Amino acid sequence: MSATAVSQSPTTRGRTKKKFELSRRARRLTLAVHVVTSVGWVGLSLAMAVLAVMGYTTEDAAVAKGVYYAMYVFDDTCVTVFSITAALSGILLSCGTKWGLLLHWWIIVKWVITLFMTIFAWFVIHPIVMQATENTATAGGAPPKPGWPADFLLWSVPVLFALLTVAAVVSVYKPWGRTSRGRRTAPRGGRS
Repeated sequence: MSATAVSQSPTTRGRTKKKFELSRRARRLTLAVHVVTSVGWVGLSLAMAVLAVMGYTTEDAAVAKGVYYAMYVFDDTCVTVFSITAALSGILLSCGTKWGLLLHWWIIVKWVITLFMTIFAWFVIHPIVMQATENTATAGGAPPKPGWPADFLLWSVPVLFALLTVAAVVSVYKPWGRTSRGRRTAPRGGRS
């Protein structure tokens, strides 16, 4: 058996189908991008949680205005870039390495968390942060009136931070083993 035949997947009607695989250099670069953006996203999420608590508890209109404006800036720039980059680099790593996208439960759990977080951040959190920013922008020197957006952000943003922390822990421990598809494609006699 030749060396190229070992790296190829089974043939289909006489054709050999090569599995997509990242080179060593590309894998390291993609892994570095994934780790940096994932950790950055966790850090931004923690910062947003702290700001949400500050915005909810402050009696100072200027502080509330600054807090919600900072949340808006983080949410509108960094969170979007980091979440998309973390998701895409994670998919590329899964597909281009031995782990595979649907072969291990820990990857599926991370992907579900990432997808939920990205969609929730874009379509729920972002409009609510904008509303809180608008509500406090006109407060002047009077007590801030962020209203219901402050209540919502107070409990939801820390939950999102907790979910990202779970995803980080899952990627370190890699629990739950292979999926049924992963067991079918595992080499015989190898580690599961």
